Amino acid sequence: MKKTLRDFNMDISGEESPEVTEVFNWYQENFGFVPNLAKTMAASPATLRTYWQAQLNLQQHGVLSPEEHNVVQMAIAVENKCKYCTAGHHMAGRMFFDSAEEDLEALRNDTTLSTKKFDTLKNFALQVYRNQGRVSDRALQTFYEAGYYQGQAIEVVTNIAAKVLSNYVNQLTLNELDEASAPLAEGLSFA
Repeated sequence: MKKTLRDFNMDISGEESPEVTEVFNWYQENFGFVPNLAKTMAASPATLRTYWQAQLNLQQHGVLSPEEHNVVQMAIAVENKCKYCTAGHHMAGRMFFDSAEEDLEALRNDTTLSTKKFDTLKNFALQVYRNQGRVSDRALQTFYEAGYYQGQAIEVVTNIAAKVLSNYVNQLTLNELDEASAPLAEGLSFA
């Protein structure tokens, strides 16, 4: 049986509850594999489904673009020093969002992104996260001046919440990188 360094299960037994099986099937159909994060979260079906539903809701009903969601989530993964999620969002940026490699590298290294709008989004997300939502009027105005609006500011919070959930689960369990994204973790200076 495959387990994390802290003995959390990373196997699919075939005896999962229907609630877990639905999520595993979705990942298999859409990613071609079930990520270790989902397998680990399956110890708590409520947590697995909360994370999955949050990501689906952002994808299906979000007012930020899919690439913008990835910018926020990768920035938070780097901030939380989550190697698993940093590598995963780097891979997602390449595979699903056609992100510029220079932007993915900038997010990884916490440097300036290629467009002022994306850079403003990253910086706003980090301010919201670091200050528990208590950003200055100036920070919010800068966000609006970059072309964003109120609904997108609220959605930054949702992206942060989803990413904190996955980052903390990965850190708690000492989750193993997925084979598909493991090469993108090379060179990261955090565990």
